[in-house]
Amino acid sequence: MQNVTDIVALLRQQSELELQILNGHGVDIAIEQRLEETVRRLSAHARALNAVLQTARTLHRTPDAVSPRDVAQWGASV
Repeated sequence: MQNVTDIVALLRQQSELELQILNGHGVDIAIEQRLEETVRRLSAHARALNAVLQTARTLHRTPDAVSPRDVAQWGASV
């Protein structure tokens, strides 16, 4: 379940970084590098990411709004 917790935290971080870029912080190299690192870390846990995404779809939420508890309750295998 730790992977799911990590994935949810990374998805929230990704969302925050993307919002920073969209909200006019321009092309900040540091933000883009953090975003790239976040995406790499997400891809390293494909099964947990898939479980979170499936749960988000089922619950009609954005992936960053899903909790590890939601994933466990909806039975997505990790």
